[in-house]
Amino acid sequence: MPWLARANYARELRASFFLPWAIAATEGSVIGFIVRKLYDGVVQDTLLNFLVAALIAAPALANITSFVWAIAVSGRRKIPFITVLQITVIFAIMAIAAAPKSPLGLFIIVIAAFVARICLAGVVTIRATVWGVNYPTDRARMTGKFQAVSVTISSLIAIGLGYAMQLSEDSYRILIPIFGLVALIGVGSYARIKVRTESTIIAREQAQGDQTNGSISNSRGLLKGIVRVMFDDRDYRRYQTCQFMIGIGNMMSWAPFVIIAKEQFGLDYLPGLMLTQVIPLAMMPIFIPFWARFLDRVHIVTFRAVHSWVFVVTFVLSLIAAQTDTLWLLYAASVTRGIAFGGGALAWNLGHLQYVKPERSTDYMAVHVTLTGVRGLTAPFLGVAIYAMYESLWPGEGSWVFAVGLAITLCGTFGFKLLASGVKQDRSVET
Repeated sequence: MPWLARANYARELRASFFLPWAIAATEGSVIGFIVRKLYDGVVQDTLLNFLVAALIAAPALANITSFVWAIAVSGRRKIPFITVLQITVIFAIMAIAAAPKSPLGLFIIVIAAFVARICLAGVVTIRATVWGVNYPTDRARMTGKFQAVSVTISSLIAIGLGYAMQLSEDSYRILIPIFGLVALIGVGSYARIKVRTESTIIAREQAQGDQTNGSISNSRGLLKGIVRVMFDDRDYRRYQTCQFMIGIGNMMSWAPFVIIAKEQFGLDYLPGLMLTQVIPLAMMPIFIPFWARFLDRVHIVTFRAVHSWVFVVTFVLSLIAAQTDTLWLLYAASVTRGIAFGGGALAWNLGHLQYVKPERSTDYMAVHVTLTGVRGLTAPFLGVAIYAMYESLWPGEGSWVFAVGLAITLCGTFGFKLLASGVKQDRSVET
């Protein structure tokens, strides 16, 4: 690793190992499948399915709060702020473990999961600035290693939790608090990270906050700020438009995928979590190095123009698997989903940095994650509604929701292909 980045890299790598012990329990596919099986019969199926959609949507939906975090952290030190958010996440998962198996307990779990994901959205928003200045070179390779460690631990935690709950359904009440205590080691390691040139960044943010220029960091210009970022930067606007379509298509499929695993294929805790969470996460560290090398060589739209096709394959496999009642094809779809998630994790965290200067990275990331929140507010519930509509009109045909998601994802994929050709043309003119 570059000499100047080594100390911070080591601290963040340790944090990437320990923090997922707590975060894994709040992952949409993990908590969504557990709730769908654990609370089956406790509330009406339709309500339960929409609550599962809410849990799966929570990681994306929580990002709509990114503007709040961008304002709150403006002009302040980043690492102490992130540390407080991480501790709050640990308290939230304790509430999940304590929730009773009743309608009230179900809503406690949903609220606690949302609190955790809202705090994690703040971490992601603020972390953009930290990564932007601490890792100016080889950023994709370095952050890719953090992602690889994190998803590996998350997948192992999901396996252990699924196996334990298959043996004893209430074992999560003991395991989740233990996971939270282990995660505190990661919080301690992250708290020691130093942000390079932080005093300069804070001074610039304070200067922006003193101006009524519609900056996102200025609460008086909150709505004006997002409009300005999107309309002033044409290339960023086009990039976000295509990404929005890719995201809508994918998020539509997550909740139906979990529901079909339980209702159509009748999977128990361990195989269900293997399908919905462990296998996709296991694929990520294997393919993240490949995606990282590719991303370090090309523009983000060129990366997306290639990467998005893996999501297309995932939709095709999911649809065929559900229509033919073929379980191994559903697992194959889970594999390709994980391969796509590996590249998506890098592109989602780093793509916006190709459009913005370091001192404005938080602003651009705020727009980025807020649009992700808008997708989370609509897509999972739309997916469940389409699934329910098909099941109502043609029982057993709910999986055609994957075809709808496929069509939307293809639109975004072709959009990235057009943007990538424009990037090539622009470079040829410059040379």
